[in-house]
Amino acid sequence: MKRASLLLSVALCLCACATAPPELASGAEPAAAGDTTPAVGNVTLETVSSPLTPALALVVASFDPGLPASTVGLSRAGIFPEIRRAEARFMPVLLRQVLQTSNAWGPVRVLPEPQASAELQVDGRILHSDGHLLVLQVRAVDAAGRVWLDRRYRDESQPGDFTASGTEDPFIDLYRQVANDLLAAYRQRASTELAQLPVIALLRQARDVAPAAFTGYLGEDETGLSLRRAPAEDDPMIARVQRIRDQEYRFIDAVDQQYVDLFETMQPTYNLWRQFGREQAEYREAYAQRLAQRDKAGPRGTYAAMEQTYNAFKWSKIQQQDLEDLARGFNNEVQPTVLEASGSVYQLSGSLENQYAEWRDILGEIFRPESGLP
Repeated sequence: MKRASLLLSVALCLCACATAPPELASGAEPAAAGDTTPAVGNVTLETVSSPLTPALALVVASFDPGLPASTVGLSRAGIFPEIRRAEARFMPVLLRQVLQTSNAWGPVRVLPEPQASAELQVDGRILHSDGHLLVLQVRAVDAAGRVWLDRRYRDESQPGDFTASGTEDPFIDLYRQVANDLLAAYRQRASTELAQLPVIALLRQARDVAPAAFTGYLGEDETGLSLRRAPAEDDPMIARVQRIRDQEYRFIDAVDQQYVDLFETMQPTYNLWRQFGREQAEYREAYAQRLAQRDKAGPRGTYAAMEQTYNAFKWSKIQQQDLEDLARGFNNEVQPTVLEASGSVYQLSGSLENQYAEWRDILGEIFRPESGLP
C-alpha cells in the first residue's frame, strides 16, 4: 500500500510537470524555447593534408555555462548547475579534438579563461543543453580584434547518435560545423592580415606585460589593430615575452592530460544521462499530446504504468547523482602542478583557474627584475 501511494505521488508529480508552463515542462531554456536557428544536420569535417600557412595557434576558452545569477528552480527546467559548469569545460575539449582532426591549425589549446593576445581565440556560451538539443553561441576573434565568427549553432540528436561504445559525441556535427566555418573564415582573410597575426599576438602580450616598453608598435582603428613596425628579431625584451608565453603554455600542456583523463571518465555516464534525457523529452511530448487529445485509452492510469514511470524516474535520479559527482570532479579535481622557471621549482595547487592565475603572477615577478621594470 505504501509503495502504491509513492507511485501515485510520483505519477501525479509527473502529470503536474506535463501541464506546467512549456519552458519548464519541456526542459527548454528561454534562449532555446523560441529559437528558429536551423539544425546543422549531418556534417562532414573538412580536413587538409597539411596545416595552413601561417598555421595559427588557436585558443579555445572555457565556455560561459549560461547560468543565471540565481540557480533556484533550475532543476525543474532540466538544468543542473554543477553539470552545466562541467559542460562548459567539457565542450571546449570536444571542439579542440575536432579542430586538431581537421589538421588545419597550429597548436590548439583549451584555456580556463579568454586570452586577448591569442592568435585566434574561440569562446562560446551554452544556450541550451540536454539529450535532445544543443544550442551554442560561438565567437572567434583574432589577435587584431577582428571577428571571424559570431554565430548560433543548433543540433538535434537522433536515436542512432547514442552508440553503445559512446566513442562519438551525439552532437559531433555541431562541432564539425564550427571547425568548417573557422576554416572558411581563414580562407576569406587576406594573406597579409594572416601573416601579421602571430606578431600582433606577441606584441599584445608584450604590451600587457610592459606597456611603456612597447608603445608605437601597434596602431588601432575601427577595423582593429595593425602592425606599424615590427620589433627587431634579436630584441631581448621580445625574447623575454616569448619565454613568458612559452612558460604559460607549458602549464596548460602540463594539466592537459588530467583534463583528457577526467573527460574520458565522465563521457560514458554523461552520454547515458543525455540519452535518458532525450527519451524523457520524447515521453513528455507524447504524454502532452495525449492530454491535448483527451486520449483516455491506454495503460497510463494503471498500476503497471505508474510503476514503470516510477522506475524510470528513480533511474534518472541515480544517473543524475552519478553525473553530478563526476561533474564535481571535472570541475575541481586538478592535481597539483610542478613546474620549473628560471632555475626554481614551483608547485601550484587549487582549481585550474587558481593555478593558471598563480603561474602568471609568478612569471610576472620573474620577468620584472629581468627587464629592469618596477
